[in-house]
This record gives sequence, C-alpha cells and structure tokens, in this order.
Amino acid sequence: RNIRDFCLGLRALDDLFRETDFKLTDGVPSDKLFKSLSIRKTQELVAYGLAGGEKAPSLKKFAGDHLEATDYHQAMTKKDTVIVDVRNQYESALGHFAPPQDGAELIDPQLRNSIEFPKWLAAPETQKKLHNKTVLMYCTGGIRCERATALLNQMSTVNPEQLKPKAVYELRGGIERYVKTYPEGGFWKGKNYLFDRRAEQTPGDKDEGQVENETDAKCCLCRQKWTVYRGKFKCSQGLCGVPVIVCDTCRTEARANPKGLTCELCKVGYKAPKTAPDLINLKRKAEEKKLSPGQPTDSSSSNASAEESSSSRPSKKHKADSVCADRLFVARCPLTVTKTKLEQALNGGPVERVHWLTDRRTGAFYGSCQVQMASSVAAAKAASVAAKTSIKIDKKKVRVSMARSKDIEKWPPANYEDREYPPVGRA
Repeated sequence: RNIRDFCLGLRALDDLFRETDFKLTDGVPSDKLFKSLSIRKTQELVAYGLAGGEKAPSLKKFAGDHLEATDYHQAMTKKDTVIVDVRNQYESALGHFAPPQDGAELIDPQLRNSIEFPKWLAAPETQKKLHNKTVLMYCTGGIRCERATALLNQMSTVNPEQLKPKAVYELRGGIERYVKTYPEGGFWKGKNYLFDRRAEQTPGDKDEGQVENETDAKCCLCRQKWTVYRGKFKCSQGLCGVPVIVCDTCRTEARANPKGLTCELCKVGYKAPKTAPDLINLKRKAEEKKLSPGQPTDSSSSNASAEESSSSRPSKKHKADSVCADRLFVARCPLTVTKTKLEQALNGGPVERVHWLTDRRTGAFYGSCQVQMASSVAAAKAASVAAKTSIKIDKKKVRVSMARSKDIEKWPPANYEDREYPPVGRA
C-alpha cells in the first residue's frame, strides 16, 4: 500500500511521472522483498557504454515504438520479422520467446554483458540479418530496449543502405508484463531471470513441471539439467566473470575449485565482436540527417556545407534541434581551466569566445562552457579529434561535442563576458 501511495504521489507531484510505467507485484514472500527503497541519480541504467549526452542516442528522436503484450504476441506470428533478445546470454539460458514455426525468427546476440551490444549491432553480419525486416526487441522489464531500439534506429538513419529495418518495436513492460498478460505462457518458454531476491519469474498459470521441461539449462560442471542460479558462482575464464549454474551436488566442488567454473560461451570459445562503433560521431551524423533528410553527412560535405549561406540552414522552427556549426560544448572541465588552456587543448585554431556556464543561484562556474571557434571548419576539426582521442586539461579528461541550440537564442548570450578565467561566484 505504501509503495502504491508513493507512485500516486509522484504522479500528482509532476506530470513527468504520468507516463512512468510503474511495475507492482503482489503476493511476494517477505524474504523476497526489497529491504528498502533507494532513489539515486545515475548516468546510465544499463551499461551499454552510452553514458553522457554526446554518446547516448536520443530516446525522443530514435527510440522504437512500444507494443503492448497482446500486439507483440501477434507480431511474433509474422514472417519477415526478427526478435532480438537484448539480455545477456546467461539470462536467455533460463528462458526466451519461442515464436511459431512459420512466424518470426529469434536472434540471441550471445552477450556476456550489455556493453557488447553496440559492437554486436555494428557487426556487418548482424546488420544483414536485420536489414529490411521488422525488428522486435525484448528484455526483462523494458528498460534495456529503450536504448537498444534507439541505437538501432540511429544506426539505420546514418547507414540505410546496409541497415534499414521496416520497423523497430519494443515490448512495453518487457517479459515481466508479457507473462502477466499471458499467465498460461503464450510464446514464452522457461523462466524470466530476475536480478532481485525473487531470482526468477514464471507464468502464473503454467504447471511448474512444464516450465522445468521447457528450460534448457545445465550445471556447468556435471552437465546435468539444472535451472536455477544459486550461490553467486562466476565463470573463471579470463575477465569473463558471468554467472554460471552449479547444481546442489557440485557446490562443494565449485567452492573448493572456483577456477574450474566455465560459462556456456567460454566452453564453446565464443568471442564477441571487437570493433566498437564511434558513438559520438554516429550520434552527430544521425541528428544532422534527422534535421536535414537526404543530405550527406560525411566529414567533407559537413565542412563544406558549414560554410554555406544561412539560407541552407534549418528554419527557426527547427532551431531547437540544430547544430551550432562554429561552436563546441566542453564539459567536465577542471576549475583551473582558462581560455588559453582551452585553445591549446582543442587544437582546432583560434578560440573567438568562451561562454562559461554558471550556477543560477551562486553564479559559480560548474565545469561546462560553450566555445566559439574561428570557423565552422575549426570547430568540426576539434570535435573530430576529440571523438578519436582523449583531450585533457590539467590532466583531467574533458568531453567535447558540437554545441546545439536548445531554443531560439541570441549569440553571444546577454550575460556573456569576455574573460580569460571562469567566474568563481557571487560574494
């Protein structure tokens, strides 16, 4: 009751929470409940390696369309459709969707961890499987799919010749919502791996024996069928470290010799793709194409178009999303930064202006600034260098990206001051 009241209170507090998909489960045994509610700010809910504004694809612009469980169920019966399980392989080992034989094709990316997903998605063999298909993605509760579908749509925007799905959808509420909608199981087979004390979720009306028969999981030591992760055992191969299944009979051996534990992927010698996409450059190109459909976005044409007259730029009604051709946004600067140090670090040519961003209440510099370069070519060069190498100021790595107009603004701003050092705040 208290949690429900808290959720209702959030919705009453701010319209932002009206679209929040709260997931509430009744009847959970007391030893499986969370001990407390914790709320904290984090850069990235899922470690895709997309943290930070210059890497993370915009969910508003690129996230896939949500399908309710009933619509997703129907979509799995269609041909020319692929279903992508964006969870880790050790989760998929306990359960997954099994679409009808004449329906969609299931694809398991074989992920050891989520940070491998962008590499898998950028691989040519992956893109060939997804090109010109309807793509359905799913995960435990729907969070991972938000970023995964957005990254896919962003990639297809930049490179439609190699990767252009017919449509990209995600399962609203994930597996958790699906098995509640289809308590007899629907197309779901096995168990839904959970990261909390419950450990797993099964369809409510499905016989436990049938669930066990559907689950194709084994003890990593004796290889007998075993369908539960208990004891926090990990793969010992290299830096793998993913959870492994150990049956009751083998637990003593596993504790005595943890170096003998090997996950399913390491057993077959599977190696994930090594080439990671240039996420910063990918986002920049995708957003430029989103603003100007059909326009080339390679570096040479970008530099050339930046010198064109203002008549070729987006109209004012699109200015909220536009790239400032000659301006950079620099974040995570040390408090010892100066205009001269910025000019030396960016190495793109003379810096015309530095607008130090300050806290509205105290007037103190908080580590970010907008830098106007001498030309759009100089700005593009500095951003390109930053995307490939680490740029440091006083031994601290800073983040550099093309600045964007958040609204129809005048440059320089009304509160701009030409100063070498950032302000320290009001007395």
